Amino acid sequence: MTFNIIWDKEGVYVKFRGVVTAQDLIDANNYVLSNANFDSICYQIFDFLDIDDFNISSYDIEIIAMMDKSQSEIKKEMKIAIVTKNNYIKEITSEYDQYMTGSDWETKIFDSIEIAKIWVNS
Repeated sequence: MTFNIIWDKEGVYVKFRGVVTAQDLIDANNYVLSNANFDSICYQIFDFLDIDDFNISSYDIEIIAMMDKSQSEIKKEMKIAIVTKNNYIKEITSEYDQYMTGSDWETKIFDSIEIAKIWVNS
C-alpha cells in the first residue's frame, strides 16, 4: 500500500508515497467511498507531494471519475483538493474534471497542504 488515510469529522486526508499505480488510486478511492464516515464528510485531500512516480493513464482516471460521478448523485457536495507540483498529475486532474462535469463536486489543485486545507474549510 502506498497511501495512508486520516479521517477527521469533516474530511479525509490521503497521503501517497513511492510509485503510485492505478490500483493504488482505485484502492484508496474505494476505501474512502465505502467507509461509513464518507456520508458525513465534505472534503477530500489527496497529497501527492512525496511520490516517486505516478503511473495512471487516461483510462484509469476515467474509471475513478466514473466511480466518483456515481457517488456524486448520492453525496451531492464535495471538495476535492489535489496537492501536487507534478505537471502530469495536474493534466490528469483536468481530465478527471471533464468526466465530473454536471456534478456538484469541486476539484482544485494546490502546491501546498496548508493552502488546500484553507480552501476545503472555506
